[in-house]
Amino acid sequence: MHELSIVESIFDIIIEIAEKNKITKISKVNLNVGKLRQVVPEFMVFAFDTVAKDTLAEKAELTINLINIEMECQACSHKFIVDEHVYICPECDSTKLSPITGNEMIITSIEGE
Repeated sequence: MHELSIVESIFDIIIEIAEKNKITKISKVNLNVGKLRQVVPEFMVFAFDTVAKDTLAEKAELTINLINIEMECQACSHKFIVDEHVYICPECDSTKLSPITGNEMIITSIEGE
């Protein structure tokens, strides 16, 4: 379950941000996570709840917004959203692709008191 190590890294960042902004209780954390990260949102929420226990983020809500995988074909420059894990350009059938989106892991906001 790599979600736990991801949440631990995120947790370090949110605690640092909370301390810098004098937030004494975190109530919500919003994340954008690219589908290339292959995380299971339910596992991330479980890991977050586990790591948050006895901290200023205890009982905070973790909201995850999954970002689609968008690719650009290196052969024909066509941009497309990957559907059903098919990594083939729908215009020219090339497999020479570069990711545009889908690998993100961004804390978009932290809410608290």
